[in-house]
Amino acid sequence: MLVSSVLSVSAVKLWSRLMSPPSTADVRELAEKAPIVFRGRAAKVRSAEHRPHAYGVDSFATFDVDRLYRGSVGNDPSIQYGVDSFATIDVDRSYRGSVRKDPTIHFVYSGSDTGMDGHNCIDFQPDTYWLVFAVEKSGQLELFDDCEGALAISPLLGPQLKDFAWLAQMEADFLAGLNDAAAANRIVSIQRLGGLKLPSSQDALHREIDKADQNEANWAVYAALRTGDISVLPNVEQMLSVGEMSSPEGEIAFELKNVNDPKAVPDLIAILAHAPGELSRTSVLTALAETIKDPRAVPILADHLSSTDESTQYLALEGLRNITHEVACSPSESSNTENLEWRVRQCKLWWKEKGKFQPWGSD
Repeated sequence: MLVSSVLSVSAVKLWSRLMSPPSTADVRELAEKAPIVFRGRAAKVRSAEHRPHAYGVDSFATFDVDRLYRGSVGNDPSIQYGVDSFATIDVDRSYRGSVRKDPTIHFVYSGSDTGMDGHNCIDFQPDTYWLVFAVEKSGQLELFDDCEGALAISPLLGPQLKDFAWLAQMEADFLAGLNDAAAANRIVSIQRLGGLKLPSSQDALHREIDKADQNEANWAVYAALRTGDISVLPNVEQMLSVGEMSSPEGEIAFELKNVNDPKAVPDLIAILAHAPGELSRTSVLTALAETIKDPRAVPILADHLSSTDESTQYLALEGLRNITHEVACSPSESSNTENLEWRVRQCKLWWKEKGKFQPWGSD
């Protein structure tokens, strides 16, 4: 619970908003859950009353009422200050489910790409291209998720694949977007490949890493990491050595917690030694302590018992317990600070007298 809180707090601190940015969307998971998935151009956008689409359409403000003067209201009442909007999509590829010609999809936009209170983030504008995850309700197409139900994409399409699953076709279309003339469209294509998480994308992403444009190369490192490519970890070490508050460095730091390949341990240890950021440290420790649990991580976990940060100490204890099974290093279920300090002292004593003399994966 403490570890999850640390990661959540760090993420909120990093993004300063409730909704994760579209660059981190899990395309594969969304496509597997949504019953209808297609892509295309927003050909027309209108409000329910046929007014031009504007920010604030069909948005709601929720009030924490501290005084009621007349009438009655429920708990935390919401006030609507807009109307529904609809986008007609010129579909150029259908991946899953069936969709009629030129479908119209209902949406609401609150004026921010990460939404108000994590809702209504998607702003369909005419002549923009989208990957849409939809569901049909009462004969009307709705976004599967009001913040991740549509993702910006390049207008370029790959070849029509015959006898291939939708996942391969989607990958081919994203790969085509790498050749888009617009840099913004190339970057979203890289991000979508990362969200698809297919190892088959790795060669193309490495070609992007080798290109001259550093921003696109950095995003390609992030995307490759999401596909399980640990060969980019030396790139990650270099990028995070100067901080994690920019993009995609922040996204990369957060993604490190998902690394699960034991072959990554030496590179993760190097990142832990050289990356100064709190999120990088927490993510790497989480991967080493909770997922990989490799004996080679024991010495650096022991070093982090001396951290002044309680969450770091807890993760170090947990990792040492998981790997060595040493009772002296078992973190308490209680978050009491004094209890944690006592546990750390006991584990340090074990390390000083016995632990450091053992060959932790030296073979």
